[in-house]
Amino acid sequence: MSIQTKIYDLHSHSAIQLAWKEPGIAFRVSFVKSNYKQQLELQQELQQESLYSKVLQIAASKTSSAKDIAMVLGQKNISGQLYQVINKLREDQLIAWTIPDKPKSFKQQYKITTRGHVFLRILKNKKTK
Repeated sequence: MSIQTKIYDLHSHSAIQLAWKEPGIAFRVSFVKSNYKQQLELQQELQQESLYSKVLQIAASKTSSAKDIAMVLGQKNISGQLYQVINKLREDQLIAWTIPDKPKSFKQQYKITTRGHVFLRILKNKKTK
C-alpha cells in the first residue's frame, strides 16, 4: 500500500489529520488526532474549575495565606497555577485580601466575600439537583 493510498484513506477519516514535513532531504509524516487539542484544553479547564472551587472552599473555612492554601491542597510550594486561581477569585470578587492596602505583605491572607458565599451556595444547589 503506497503513502498516497494512506493519505487518501485518511481524508475520509475526519478524526485524524495528516501532517507532512520535509526538513532537508528527509520527510516526516505525522498522524494527528484532530480534536486532541480541544480535549486537552477542556481537561485543563475542568481541572482549573475544580481548583477554583477548592480554593474558594478553603477560604470559606478560614482566612488563609497563599502558603496555607497550598498546604491544604497538598502542595509543598505555591504553584503558578494556584496564584492564577487566587488572582482570578480576587478579580471575580469572591475572595479579598485581609490587608488591601499592602498586597505584597508577608502577612497577607485571603478571606471569602459575601459574593463568594453566594457562589458556593449556588454550586452546592447545582450539585444536589
